Amino acid sequence: MSVWHAIVLGIVQGVTEFLPISSDGHLAVAYHALGMRPDLTFEVFLHAATLLAMLAYFRHDLRAVARAIASRRPEDQHERLLAVRIAGVTVVSAAVALAISPLVEPAAESLPWIGAGFFLTSALMLAAELSRRASGRIDGAALGPIAVVLVGVLQGLAALPGVSRSGSTISAGMLSGLSRQSAARFSFLCGIPIIALAAARDAVGLLTGATVLPGIAPSAAGFVAAAVSGYLAIAALLGLVKRHGLWVFSAYTALLGAGMLVLAARS
Repeated sequence: MSVWHAIVLGIVQGVTEFLPISSDGHLAVAYHALGMRPDLTFEVFLHAATLLAMLAYFRHDLRAVARAIASRRPEDQHERLLAVRIAGVTVVSAAVALAISPLVEPAAESLPWIGAGFFLTSALMLAAELSRRASGRIDGAALGPIAVVLVGVLQGLAALPGVSRSGSTISAGMLSGLSRQSAARFSFLCGIPIIALAAARDAVGLLTGATVLPGIAPSAAGFVAAAVSGYLAIAALLGLVKRHGLWVFSAYTALLGAGMLVLAARS
């Protein structure tokens, strides 16, 4: 892998990780366009870069949650409830992602599977916008057990290419009664531990020699590109969902899904 290829893949990962259009799906498309086979180790490495962007952007929220967990003050009850919901989503997501892990790499090399993932993402966002169930709750701390499981299952399924983690979890939050902006913030906070777990698993593989990265220069270039573009994409999405909703992303992913099926039929 060249440095140029790594930068392109890093930007694709950084932008699409947070926009509700599926980073894995776009990376799979990028690999096809560049004439390369998917490199899941490098993809998890790029996820670590976007994790860094999330930690930087939501540092104040994370500091408040960490302080609440460490204290027993009544005024911190809200942040403790939020931490419990995030933990519940993470457990469900990890179980689902582990269960479907044998399907991920074959799906990343299959245009019909990628197209199906894009269609699922589109359908979820369309359903969320049509439901109009936003209740004005502050954030995910108000979600019940069923909603937590729903968010967790969809976040786990986002391991499949074409299924957007942010798109599916924002949709689940909206279907559970959160406003778009609250659902987006909760989606990002829930993404931090599951991405951290994936990065830790890959770090173990690298340390034991079970997996390898493409090289120091390409890896460094891709990491920086993903981290910087990811930070900018978070700010962009929070503004976009507040002003315009998910309609444009639903239409975009539907078009991508159709495009994948057309390309598959012609190949």
